[in-house]
Amino acid sequence: MGYSNRDKPEKKTGRAGFVEGRLDELRRRWENATDERQKAEISEQIREWQSFRPERSASSGGKR
Repeated sequence: MGYSNRDKPEKKTGRAGFVEGRLDELRRRWENATDERQKAEISEQIREWQSFRPERSASSGGKR
């Protein structure tokens, strides 16, 4: 019922982890895009998602 090391989810949690995962997916899509129109659309999505990044990283420690 547990995870093997290969299937273990990353430790990122919450909004920061979701946004980073989405950005990684968009970057992969951008690298595989076949024409400039697709790259432009994906680049715009990447810029929008980067604006959702929290100001402090989730791995910075406890709350202050």
